[in-house]
Amino acid sequence: MKRVALLYGQRPLNKGSTKVLMFPFATRAKPGFEKQTINYQGDPMLTSEQVKQFLHEECKVDVVGIASADPYNNEDKKRTNVTYEILKKANPAIDYGELFDPGYFIDGAKSVIMFGQNFYFGRNPYAGNNRSNVPRGDIGNFYTNANILNKLAQQDSLISGFLESNGFKAEPTYMGFSQKIKAVEAGIGRCGKNTVIINEKLGSGFYLSTIVTDAPLELDEPIKEDCGKCNLCVEACPTGAISTPYTYQLDKCVIYYLMHLKDEIPVEVRDKTGSKIGTCGICLEVCPHNRDLKINEEDKMPDDVIYPELIPLMNISEDEYEQRYGAQMFGFIMGGSRYLRRNVAVALGNSENKKALPCLEIAAKDEDPLIRSHAEWAIEKIKSSK
Repeated sequence: MKRVALLYGQRPLNKGSTKVLMFPFATRAKPGFEKQTINYQGDPMLTSEQVKQFLHEECKVDVVGIASADPYNNEDKKRTNVTYEILKKANPAIDYGELFDPGYFIDGAKSVIMFGQNFYFGRNPYAGNNRSNVPRGDIGNFYTNANILNKLAQQDSLISGFLESNGFKAEPTYMGFSQKIKAVEAGIGRCGKNTVIINEKLGSGFYLSTIVTDAPLELDEPIKEDCGKCNLCVEACPTGAISTPYTYQLDKCVIYYLMHLKDEIPVEVRDKTGSKIGTCGICLEVCPHNRDLKINEEDKMPDDVIYPELIPLMNISEDEYEQRYGAQMFGFIMGGSRYLRRNVAVALGNSENKKALPCLEIAAKDEDPLIRSHAEWAIEKIKSSK
């Protein structure tokens, strides 16, 4: 049989609907990942080990686990719903429905295949140097990395084609389906106190992908360990987003303020965001399981992309923003140049670098009150610094 991969980001929002969520970068996929046509010989007695072998050898994934296709329990539904409602309220781009049943994706679903691959790209080499050097921001590699997203699309296509050639239905999940719950059930890893999945070898430096199938595969044992007395992530979180272990308060997270909130960043939060303009990761950096991780050199983006100079971004135009970020997940979630400029102003204020004053003074006269207020805050902070 033949299977053609959809560009990553093409996902229907509601069952039976023709509406499609399109990430802007989907139309600029890296050549070679846009289509994948494979021929397979079927095997009606497909086993879990065969599926795992295919994923490791053909899809080059690093970790695989298989969970049941049972719907989520009421406790998981309630906890996940809280997060969705916060996102929907803050970000108009988040308009998908909550999906708690793998059977939503295909009729007769029996198994959920979870797999992941290393996306650890190292720590910020410029951290702490913004006051004396050229101030740089921190976007985060994943948000700007089309290589990873296209690989994920290719892997989804390959494993789905493999399952279908063996007589089974298979569909990737999409936005609205909480992967972490099934990842724990599939034995991929355990849930940390910061609610991020921790794998024994990859730490938290890997992405997750999910395929739902009606193949009756042998299930893996869930990870039942917890973090014990370790409380490093809870203590390190600058905004108290994980003040209660194993409970994540999204609307207190730095990423929420920078990426999802389409309003003023609260003044009491601004000091705590540092040089970050699109990510956080503090809770990951302090986790003992994330020490000495292997860096994914193959897919790593250049430092100038991940850690851009802030001064040129302060007064970036909408056209420049679209050209630079419009084809990336970062640009899609950020939602426009005004929110990036808001974040850049805060990061420049936190740098306390007087070289930033000229561009901030221009921004303080901007017609957009969101830009003006954050630029004025940054100017005051830099001038009051010693």
